[in-house]
Amino acid sequence: MADRFAVKPVYSALSQYIRNRADLGAGKAMLDGVLESANPFDQKAARPPKRWFVLSSLLTAMAISFFFYFNNLM
Repeated sequence: MADRFAVKPVYSALSQYIRNRADLGAGKAMLDGVLESANPFDQKAARPPKRWFVLSSLLTAMAISFFFYFNNLM
């Protein structure tokens, strides 16, 4: 029969493993989806946002501002 493990030690070991791996995680996946690819030769170089993200952010902000302006909510 397999040994049983408590939830807290397994969770802490897993979270420590993920913290030690900088290439894993939901935050890394979100940044990779929104920002341009990283420069493999210069790790500290700035990563500009992707064009689709900037466009969708501007359109969303514009739609919200039109909604508030034309409904006299401001």
